[in-house]
Amino acid sequence: MAGNRFFTILVIPERTAHVRRIVVPAWLFRGTLIASLFAAVLGGIMVIDYWYVMSQISENRELKLENRRLRQQVQVFRNKMDTIEATMDRVKTFATRLKVITNIEDRGNLIQSLNRPLPDAASNITTPPADIDQLERLANPGSSEAPSAGAAPAVTTAPPPQVSSPAVGAYGLQAEEEESPLSTSFLRETEALDSRFSLLNYETLLVEQILQDQYELLADQKAFLAALPTRKPAVGYFTSGFGVRRSPFGGKVKMHEGLDIANHPGTPIYATADGVVIYADSKSGYGQTVIIDHGYGLETWYGHTRKILVSKGEKIRRGDTIALLGNSGMSTGPHLHYEVRVNGTPVDPLSYILEN
Repeated sequence: MAGNRFFTILVIPERTAHVRRIVVPAWLFRGTLIASLFAAVLGGIMVIDYWYVMSQISENRELKLENRRLRQQVQVFRNKMDTIEATMDRVKTFATRLKVITNIEDRGNLIQSLNRPLPDAASNITTPPADIDQLERLANPGSSEAPSAGAAPAVTTAPPPQVSSPAVGAYGLQAEEEESPLSTSFLRETEALDSRFSLLNYETLLVEQILQDQYELLADQKAFLAALPTRKPAVGYFTSGFGVRRSPFGGKVKMHEGLDIANHPGTPIYATADGVVIYADSKSGYGQTVIIDHGYGLETWYGHTRKILVSKGEKIRRGDTIALLGNSGMSTGPHLHYEVRVNGTPVDPLSYILEN
């Protein structure tokens, strides 16, 4: 049985009895049906594509806004970095001046202390410090000479982000976005900032080490100055100085190992420097005696006192009242016998006293 060659379409109006008859060839009917289906599919595809394009436009608009915000944040960070680097330059200048003033270069352990590996600020892992060339390459990440893996600075905790990496989580950039010139430029800026942060971190650790060494030196010098017996132990008149003299007991020529200061009995006697009382009792020939150890091999002796006001082991500050002037022991009158000893050897107290 052969296929239909024609299709008949009947059109029946509502108000008239006249029926219209339309004969359509079979090939035309089938072609029209296929074309309609194709047009419907094509229209659906166009609608879906239009919806996808509109969504991409909206997403691109949001990405541009986010990119603009990130660039503004990068600019803020860059301004902050410039301020911090300017401050660090002033601190390094100040540290250099302190080194000159305190003559810190003469300390034997300075170079060794500066060459010691510095702790990593993030992971507290000790790594060797970078040399100057490495620091310059780190400060200029766009140069042709990239630092090798073994030449990384001490404070670098992780390699800088690469453009080919799958994502940059800190800034929210995905891999497909890295192909655009804006993303590549942004990654270069963040990489430069990361390098500057690493260099600044290393410099702060280095300056901290230098200032710590200077602080220890100044603290040691302060303690040493506080231990020098630079004041008069009592108000009065110098009746006998340090040196060879004729002894008032027997008339023999012998060494007078201290300084005699005469005044009324009960005159306060002051500590001439900071220290610790190591003796506070009667001593043969000296009478009631106080001995203070000031460290650095320095000792001061206070003899012929009337009354001792401190006890053994007590810490003393320069200017504290430690005894009252008297006439105890082998003495010809009320006075203070004052000695300064360096490593057990008596020296002239006047070489230390700065008061008139």
